Amino acid sequence: MKTMDRFAAAPRRWLQALVAAALLGCPLLAQAQLDYGIYGVADLSWGRFEPSGSVKDDRFNSNSLSATFIGLNVKDSLTDGWTPGLTLETFFRFQDFATGRKPSDPLLSRNAFASLSSPYGSVRAGRLQTYLFDTTVRFNALGNSIAFSPAVRHMFQSGNIEGVQGDFYWDRAVSYSTPNVDGLTVNTMYAKGAAAHRGDYGAASVVWARGLFAGALSVQRVHLNDGINVPTIENTLQVGATYDLGIARAFAEGTWTNDVGLALRSHVVSLGLSAPLGPGSLAVQGAFTRANGLAIDRKHSSAAAAYLYAYDSLTDLYVAAMDDRVRGQTRGRSAAVGIRHKFE
Repeated sequence: MKTMDRFAAAPRRWLQALVAAALLGCPLLAQAQLDYGIYGVADLSWGRFEPSGSVKDDRFNSNSLSATFIGLNVKDSLTDGWTPGLTLETFFRFQDFATGRKPSDPLLSRNAFASLSSPYGSVRAGRLQTYLFDTTVRFNALGNSIAFSPAVRHMFQSGNIEGVQGDFYWDRAVSYSTPNVDGLTVNTMYAKGAAAHRGDYGAASVVWARGLFAGALSVQRVHLNDGINVPTIENTLQVGATYDLGIARAFAEGTWTNDVGLALRSHVVSLGLSAPLGPGSLAVQGAFTRANGLAIDRKHSSAAAAYLYAYDSLTDLYVAAMDDRVRGQTRGRSAAVGIRHKFE
């Protein structure tokens, strides 16, 4: 745990310096006595990473079970339940001690938005995580594991032939979420594409959680047209559910994507279970994708498992593995052992 705390300290000190500079540089904020918190996840692992069709890569990794990130949330509670806020988050890579998931990411690569919550719901504006990604990670046993969640890999890490177009973070976005009414929340989001793309993004989701059951319906539309390339018109529909069976929790997702520009349709089905096992817990998840289009007939299947041991309330030790197969490509085998530490 002490080792992980030292790893987590570097990005945390960097963000604390940023907070101090912001408060000193803005007297109005400093005088407002705002509440703020610094939080995040430090995930460090060593393993073999080999998606189907790729060459194996033995390396340290920063997002095997959860993506490593550091975040800041600032808020001020006003009268009658109105709460303005600011959220700034960035991913962090231990392997080269740099921010972002990759070098091309912006500095605030995870979320960066201003918000206003009230009894009538909440509004956010800035760089936002998409609702499709939210529901994908919520309704699979391996959560937001970029490296080992089959659902995440098929939807967001396998290219636009079977997955969705664009990133799962949208810039220049605005969203609205209704108040939670008996476990039901409705969310909408709209974003403008980069200037060179001349397009827009739209999304909505309905999430309902009641007792042992939770479910969601999520839709997304991506429209991009730069006047040169074939326009992108892609529509995605996803349904997801989870149910606590007592001895285990079951997860299921189905996603349908219609890419009009590529004349391509894909269907992703993902099923999983998580359950206590010995001193820890076991999570298993599988996904199968079929993509069809002009001269395209792609089949992709993945199966993964992870065993987690809770060292304490904030720290998990884990081992994870995945078998990844795309028809016509070499088989991929990945495995890693690591530690995940949450801080707040």
